[in-house]
Amino acid sequence: MALSAPQGDRLCRYAELIEKWNKGMNLVSRQDIGRLDARHLLDSLAAVPWLTGDSVLDIGTGPGLPGIPLAIARPDMTVTLWERMTRRVRFLQLVCRELGLTNVNARVCDFERETSLHKTHAFTNIVARAVAPIEQLWPIMRDHLSSNGRLIVYSRVISETESGDETSRTRELCEVDGIAVEQLTYLVPGLQQSHRLQRLSVDSSIR
Repeated sequence: MALSAPQGDRLCRYAELIEKWNKGMNLVSRQDIGRLDARHLLDSLAAVPWLTGDSVLDIGTGPGLPGIPLAIARPDMTVTLWERMTRRVRFLQLVCRELGLTNVNARVCDFERETSLHKTHAFTNIVARAVAPIEQLWPIMRDHLSSNGRLIVYSRVISETESGDETSRTRELCEVDGIAVEQLTYLVPGLQQSHRLQRLSVDSSIR
């Protein structure tokens, strides 16, 4: 998706903060620092066209991926970030202050423990990147989605033959517990491996 100039500036500033604090806080793998834009920031934005409603919950957000890029791209949505490591939550709070992100709420939370012990707010979107397969996340998170909500899971796809067209996108369907899951396979500019988004809706309908 296309970002406005101010949004692009915020995304660049976010990358700078990750680079600045990474050595002491281990925010992302050191080998990823050199490809931070493609590997993490651009990939995080892939879910923007699939977001609906007014709220997003990012579980296991780590340094704010994909939640912070999504919050920058969609300032009209409230984005909640759950991260179990206190020092990373402090980093996320720093990011929000530095970037002036008033639509983000970051808190210390182990999502598996939280969802089993407490009734959480119902979200219209729950996103997860590098957390767990959708088959594991759906039983845990489905009750924390609104009536028309959806779970969106990012995953990297290892392909033996990669298309040279970095804008190619293919859609297909699979099933989780008999429920239709829409899959979108896409290529991120600057990376060779294809990536995949999987979307599972509460009402089981594909829009």
